[in-house]
Formats: sequence, C-alpha cells, structure tokens
Amino acid sequence: MTTTNNLRLRRVLDLSPVILLVLLLVVFSAADPRVISAQSLINIVSQATPIAVLALGALIVLLTAGIDLSAGIGVAFCAVLIATLIDAGLGLPGALAIALVTMLLVGLLNGLVIALLRIPPFVTTLATMVALQGATLGVASKGVLVLREPALKFIGIERSFGIPNVIFATLIIVLIAAVLMRRSAFGLRTYALGSDAAAAQLAGIPVTRHIILVYCASGLFVFLTAFVMISRVPVVTPNIGGTTLLLDAIAAAVLGGTSIFGGRGTVWGGVVGALIVSLLTTALRIFGTDPSSLELYKGAIIIAALLADAGMTYAKARLVEAAR
Repeated sequence: MTTTNNLRLRRVLDLSPVILLVLLLVVFSAADPRVISAQSLINIVSQATPIAVLALGALIVLLTAGIDLSAGIGVAFCAVLIATLIDAGLGLPGALAIALVTMLLVGLLNGLVIALLRIPPFVTTLATMVALQGATLGVASKGVLVLREPALKFIGIERSFGIPNVIFATLIIVLIAAVLMRRSAFGLRTYALGSDAAAAQLAGIPVTRHIILVYCASGLFVFLTAFVMISRVPVVTPNIGGTTLLLDAIAAAVLGGTSIFGGRGTVWGGVVGALIVSLLTTALRIFGTDPSSLELYKGAIIIAALLADAGMTYAKARLVEAAR
C-alpha cells in the first residue's frame, strides 16, 4: 500500500505544473471572467510562444546544471541583426542564415570557454551578455526598423482556422525539441550528464564535447526565439527580448519542473511553464496592475518556484529511498 501511495504521490509531483496552471485559470477566472474569454486564451498562448521557445533552450542548459545568461540579450542582438541585414537589402533567407550561424558561434564560444577553460557558466555567459549588449547597440545604428516581409507576416500575424500561425510554428518547434530530448543520443546524454557527470564520463559520454553542443543548442533556440519575436512584432528595436524575456524563460522552465541542479525537466513542462508566465502577465494586466509592478511579481514567482523545486527534489529523493 505504501508503494502504491508513493507512486501516486510521484505522479502528482510530476503533474504539478499542469495542476498549477489549472488552479491559476480557476482563480483568475473567478476574479475576472475576461481572463478565460476565447480571445484572451488565444492571446495568452500567442504571447507564450517566444517564452516557450527560449525556455526550451534554457531547459537544455539547466539539465546540465548550467545557465545561459546571454540568451535574452542574444535574442535582441539576433533580431536586430536580422532586421539590419534585411534593411541593407540582403533578403530574408540570407539574413536568417547569417543570424543562425552567428548565434551558433556565440553558443560555441560559450561552450568552449565553459568546457575547456572550466570557467563557471554564470561568469562566462554574463560576460557574453555584456558583449552582446554592446554589439546590439552597435548593429542597431538606425534605432528602429520595421520589417515588411510577407513570410514573417504570414507566420507571426496571420491566422489559420482562427488561430495565429505563430502558435502552429511554435508547436512544430516544440515537437522537434521533444523528439530531440527523448529519442536522440543528444537528449539522453544531456539527461545523463545532468544526473551524474562522473558516471556519464565513465559510461563513455564525451562530456567536454557534449557541453559545447549544449551551449550551441542554446544559441539555436535563441535564434528561433528571435525569429518568432520579429514575426509577431515587426517593429524591431534594441529593447526587444532582453533580460525580461530571459527572466520569463527561466521562470517558465523552473515552473515547468526543470531542476536548477540538473538532470530533471521536460519539454512539455517548459511549455506549460511558459503558459503559466503568460497567463500571469495577461491576468495582471486585465486586473489593472501597474506595469512597473509586473517584474516584481515575476521575480517573486521565480523565488517561489526555486523553493518549490528544492522541496520537490527532496520529496522525490525521499520517495525513491522509501521505494528501496
């Protein structure tokens, strides 16, 4: 009986992000029915798309007990770079290709410094963030650029079956990420590395090379996030993305069950976390909350999520011990 109860409790803990999302929907809808109107729900999902994509990159890095503080500013730099190249007459495909290669190189640089020089991820990516912030201001010489690419408009603004196409595009990214993390050697090695780096190395996993690949993957999701953002908001400024988006993405990953200690987290959990963050932001705006207070609430949520994460990690460890 005890074993059965433990299994049920573990399932509840695994479903905690979904339970939290449902509870918030119930509470917010009771406070103001406008929160769950059809248009509001579509807006919540649509606004969650860039958060979800960047949260996937954060998830991959957090699984190895690392962090990429440069991701938010990286989105701004990538978006400005794409807009500037298009404005210079390069065209969308060429601009996207150059931006993709650039962000992969940024991820490669982070990975090389962390894996080979053994400099902590926090310090390495903080330095990269500062460098990218300067590069963003340097590239954005015109300040504000407006993109009128039909392909971007189709993905980010137009709708199919009454649903914004950006939601379908994000769903494709999420599905690919889910397969990558659960069905590929890259994903399995990432979980193994985060669970026990020493054991992973003994098992023959090339730890150094894999850490480099993890930060390259982070660069890839930074690029995809920038693409989603400029599709939704064609007016590109150096302030697009930034630390606010990074805060939302990390909050989404942690709220979705990703452990900051590595080894635990799922793609779908990150998506649910992004919906929670978007729901919270939308609800607070509907309630008339002062915009300057939004970041305060988000910061409080991250702190609460970290405490909950530590509690769940402890509870699951006790359940595993009890099962033995």
